Amino acid sequence: MFPFQGFPFQSKAKSAVLSLVLAGSCALTGTLSLGTAASAATTASGTAIHVFFGGQELQFTETQPVIKDGSTLVPFRKLFETLGFEVSWVDTGAAQQAVGTKDGLTIKLTINSSTASVNDQNVALEVPAQIVGGNTMVPLRFVAENSGYQVTYAKENHVATIQIGEGTGGAPAPTTQPPVPIPAQPPAQLSVEPYVVQGYARDASGRPLAGASVWADNTLLYDSNILGVTDENGYYRLELPSLATTWRMGGDFSREGEGRAYKFDLVPEVDQPFAGNTGAVRNFTWKNDVGYLFLYADFFSFDDDNLPMVEMKDIEMTLTPVGSTLDDGTGKTIVKRIGRMEYEGLGIDKIPLGRYKATARWMPKGLEPMPLLIRVEGEGEYAESVEFDFSQKRGYLDDDYMMEFEVQYP
Repeated sequence: MFPFQGFPFQSKAKSAVLSLVLAGSCALTGTLSLGTAASAATTASGTAIHVFFGGQELQFTETQPVIKDGSTLVPFRKLFETLGFEVSWVDTGAAQQAVGTKDGLTIKLTINSSTASVNDQNVALEVPAQIVGGNTMVPLRFVAENSGYQVTYAKENHVATIQIGEGTGGAPAPTTQPPVPIPAQPPAQLSVEPYVVQGYARDASGRPLAGASVWADNTLLYDSNILGVTDENGYYRLELPSLATTWRMGGDFSREGEGRAYKFDLVPEVDQPFAGNTGAVRNFTWKNDVGYLFLYADFFSFDDDNLPMVEMKDIEMTLTPVGSTLDDGTGKTIVKRIGRMEYEGLGIDKIPLGRYKATARWMPKGLEPMPLLIRVEGEGEYAESVEFDFSQKRGYLDDDYMMEFEVQYP
């Protein structure tokens, strides 16, 4: 594999365009239920699919759910009314929209458009709403999850079950902007005291870091650190022994996100040694709360003579949060072209830590976007998508989190 280096590759791409498929637990890989097991709709492989809401199986009488490019589409009116929406149909001549409204939440899906509207905020769709056999069909997962519900998928012995269950306690209305945290009170001014080092640990927004480990390391005796932990206000105070030596500060703390712990190093704002008999004030501000994604390519797979040269700027990545991001739970889908990062390399930088589903596509000028296969570097087979969370301080980024991916044209 070779990293993109900012120059066009003298290689070509196949003309086949594959559709993106949702991976793992995010996949809705079957059609939905007609009713009982005996009358359930089946996929081409013979898998019977059942859809449940609140423990009750949905009955689709007008038309049956279908699978389009890996997403499950269901009848518009049945799904919206099941979730408690009032439904309407808007036809302006230029566009047709299926609209659901309840409790201040409005979801609009324009037929054949890859962008939906949730409370007037545009949201990308993997598969658009569309007319199938004269009926309006909408993506089940998108509608349910944007209504505050959770969608789960399970399969056993050729029977697949899709459950729509309570998620965030009802159907909260999405906001166009993430909630703004209440500003933290500024820390008190601290005075320097002999044989004492003290200070505050805060994040970049000024919020206290409670429970962070802090230590003072002296230059006289090996492995004789003075250790402490910040309180609920992010404050710490360490009393130093009467030694003729200098001290230097360090620290770390952990946070939970999507079932795993992320550990971060803390570096003082004034990263300089001090004498014990003078003491010091050393505050910490945590800023490395993001990850970096590096991209490499198997450009030998781009071998079609009928298509243009591949340039890294034409590769687009989509990172869809699985759950929430680590920082504030307001995880957003990230859609960006590959570019040069602050580190030496090409990819996407400053990604909020958490768990994501990643997809990639090639978007040469003047042609339709072409999905690429993707995998974590050196791990498993290439697929239409891959789920990941950031590995701990790997590679050459020292104290930051990174992931590396490879892409391949099918």
